[in-house]
Amino acid sequence: MKKRKTLTIAVFLLIVICAGLLLYPALCRNTPHSTLQMINDSKNPERHLVVVTHGWFEKGSEWPRNMAEAINFRIDPNIWSCAAFDWKSGAMTINPADAAEYARDKAGAELADEILKLNGNLKHVHLIGHSSGCWAISEAAKILAKKTKADIHLTFFDAYVPACMDANGLGNIKIAADVNYWADHYYTRDYTADQTAKNLIHAYNIDVTEVDQFIKDHNFPWKWYYATITGSYPEYSFMDDKKIVTDVNGLEYGFARSLEADPDAWQQSLELPLGNQAVKLKYGSDEQ
Repeated sequence: MKKRKTLTIAVFLLIVICAGLLLYPALCRNTPHSTLQMINDSKNPERHLVVVTHGWFEKGSEWPRNMAEAINFRIDPNIWSCAAFDWKSGAMTINPADAAEYARDKAGAELADEILKLNGNLKHVHLIGHSSGCWAISEAAKILAKKTKADIHLTFFDAYVPACMDANGLGNIKIAADVNYWADHYYTRDYTADQTAKNLIHAYNIDVTEVDQFIKDHNFPWKWYYATITGSYPEYSFMDDKKIVTDVNGLEYGFARSLEADPDAWQQSLELPLGNQAVKLKYGSDEQ
């Protein structure tokens, strides 16, 4: 009798948990769960801003904030503001496609709204996103392009494109004639297959698969980019910092391509063609 009662309780709890997980995405779509966490808020009236955000099911992950802090160490805090964007409640879904749709339909607008609330005239914005979060930064950029005259730089890490969504929507930003737009997309050919390893037509594509030192990892692109900022991989990544590869044919990739790293390099970035067949980073070779 006790066993039957215990089994009944266990089944009931399982049903409640499953129902909650199934209802969670719908609840998220109707409730704002996103916050812009400022690392440094420059008082410069001509605002230059970097924002980093995560992807699907990354609850508890601190890497976007860590990356924003790392960038903050590399820039002039009197000119640049750095932030992390948290939409984890919307990202916590059973189906990753639901997270991508949430990022496109909800989180992107929330990110744009948070940015537009900041003081100052927005001059340049660099939005950095991973996986499903690429949709959030892309949609935010579309809104910012309509409402400001800011130059826009998007950095995608292993952009996730479920079958129900069109990859050509990522980075499809309509900008004014006197505004600059450029995007870079770093990806690996990993277990997520062609849902992430895509050459985007509105970004400059870089394949970092062959410089991943272990199993090919969906998270490797952001870890590699972090290493291009700091000179070392994130703590507990178990990667050899002496094997950070950043250049092909003398051109350096990663953080070096941004305005905040080097204004001259940013001007060079603007000349790199979008929609290219991916440049491939390799060990011991300068060949593409």
